Amino acid sequence: MKNFIRKTLAFLTAAVITVTAAVIPASAADTKIKPGKNEAMTYVDSMGAGWNLGNAFDAVDKPEYTKSDEMQYETIWCGAKTTKELIKTVKKAGFKTIRLPVTWLNHVDKDFKISDKWMARYKEVVDWCVEEGLYIIIDLHHDVYKGYYYPDKQNYETSKKYVKTIWKQVAETFKDYGEKVMFEVINEPRLTGTDYEWWYQQNPVPQEVQESLEIINELNQLMLDTIRETGGKNAKRYVLVGGYDTDGTEKGILSPYFKMPKDSVKNRLIAAVHFYGVGERDGHRTLDGLYTNFTSKGIPVVITEYGLNSGGYKYLDNTEAAVKRMTDFGSYARERGISVVFWDNNYIRKGEKGHKLIDRATAKVICPEITKAFTTANKPAGLADSGKISVKATASKNSVKLSWDKVKGATKYAVYVNKGSKYECVSSKVTSNSYTVKSLKAGTKYKFYVRAFVNGKWTKVSQSKVTSVKTKSS
Repeated sequence: MKNFIRKTLAFLTAAVITVTAAVIPASAADTKIKPGKNEAMTYVDSMGAGWNLGNAFDAVDKPEYTKSDEMQYETIWCGAKTTKELIKTVKKAGFKTIRLPVTWLNHVDKDFKISDKWMARYKEVVDWCVEEGLYIIIDLHHDVYKGYYYPDKQNYETSKKYVKTIWKQVAETFKDYGEKVMFEVINEPRLTGTDYEWWYQQNPVPQEVQESLEIINELNQLMLDTIRETGGKNAKRYVLVGGYDTDGTEKGILSPYFKMPKDSVKNRLIAAVHFYGVGERDGHRTLDGLYTNFTSKGIPVVITEYGLNSGGYKYLDNTEAAVKRMTDFGSYARERGISVVFWDNNYIRKGEKGHKLIDRATAKVICPEITKAFTTANKPAGLADSGKISVKATASKNSVKLSWDKVKGATKYAVYVNKGSKYECVSSKVTSNSYTVKSLKAGTKYKFYVRAFVNGKWTKVSQSKVTSVKTKSS
């Protein structure tokens, strides 16, 4: 999310208890969600929670605007120069991935050669991220302008020259870097400055937009081919590719016009999308669409920009709500094999909207509860060592109150009850470590167990202990 961008995406009395081991069948909490398995899916899972160094290297003015010192661009939007200490804080805060948005068009000559000074400074920050062991996303950000990259027929030849020239230089600069460095070919390709910039009708799709969608596919292919041709580790480097606006719905990557480029190596392409929104329904719908069309088929997805709404959210005024929404979205995404990168533009004030978890000037986390919730919900899949989950039960006539110790790393729990011959899940959205099962028969024996949702997966049934209890007769 950039400081001048607006989006229309819509928008999360005790009875005697006996504990026994049991073989328990899988149930509703599993929801039959099974992301595909391959090395690319594993790679994206390992990326965990991500953070954007937004409004720094991506700062841009109109193409005709020229500053006396191009190096000032790093601070003109975010107000602070990136420091090594900041990168260390990102790592310490629990983020495993950092996206370094960068705009090149204000730093090229007439032949699109990138300034040595700008490249050297950007590379310095990339190197700091490498030292911290972070996954790193390098992109072309606000380069979507006529005269540079612009996906229409009139600007097609210039666009081809620009992206090929830029990506050759960028890819050559980082060709020997390890596989934790990945490239995102273009950020939010679109018909900038038109009525279709952030929205267009679907039925029928306007002819001008159809042409743009097809050109975006062609330019995506050209950029991928250019990266691969530079050789070195770029021959197999992971590359992120998005659709119109880097949108995650039918307007963008789910459009029937969108096509993933053909690659010379298997399992190295990642679908890139953005999502900003507060509503649980919209978030789940978008993630379900990405799961159905990509991750269920073994094509990994990274949400390279995420925030609670497009114009900014009052994080400091709504901490509890932000924690709840980001926990829900992150865990729902992780369960579907999707990694999420928070958009941070270094702006937040009490009573005002913004996107900021870490202060650039002081390199301090300023929203610790939200940061912890986000990084915890988006941890790589792989269960924490939670041991056996034991449940205590307090029975009344028609209900049983269950309680259990909190499981480290758990974002929610699922409660199961055996009312006869089989277990059923009565709730898979329990966020506390207690739950009351109601509408039970008096004087009847029931069995219960609990599973925890940790790092994107439900704990195994074998990690749960069954608790038996009889409801009171009167």
